[in-house]
Amino acid sequence: MVLALATEEITFWQVILIIGAVVIIAVIALLSLLLYLVRSIETGVQRLGDVAQGVASNTGNIKIALAVADSLDEIADEARRHAQLLGVGAR
Repeated sequence: MVLALATEEITFWQVILIIGAVVIIAVIALLSLLLYLVRSIETGVQRLGDVAQGVASNTGNIKIALAVADSLDEIADEARRHAQLLGVGAR
């Protein structure tokens, strides 16, 4: 028993294999692009997280900074009183 294919069938299978190879190459290219984009987004999110932590640590001291700013007015008033008592400074 001889198993043989007609030339039309051989051509059909060759075309199908070529189309399959093109599809596989396209899938590999698209998955590579997706992987690149995901890594890019992940890097951006990591940078954003680092910046957010920096902002959080900076804003954690705002209450202290406001208290210092309030006390600086009191210190400046006290320094003016001392300067007046000592006769130092512009009159």
